[in-house]
Amino acid sequence: MDEPPIAIEFDCATQIETIRPLTAEEIAQREADMARAEAERLAKDAQDATEAAERLALATWIAGQSTLPEAARNALARATGVTLPALPA
Repeated sequence: MDEPPIAIEFDCATQIETIRPLTAEEIAQREADMARAEAERLAKDAQDATEAAERLALATWIAGQSTLPEAARNALARATGVTLPALPA
């Protein structure tokens, strides 16, 4: 059995606690807030995935610059904040 969501209100002046079911408007606002938060989380996850792919592409490109000395490749990686993939032995 699903119980309706409740609001707990506490009046500091009177020290009285009131428990009541949420109104239809409060429930609608709560659902809208949860949907917005989920959309924001999905957008952040997508942005994080894009940035990770870009960092990997940059690291792969830097590592592939065989004409640069290793110290220069490492400095470029540090400056751009990427971790270079392991070089083949």
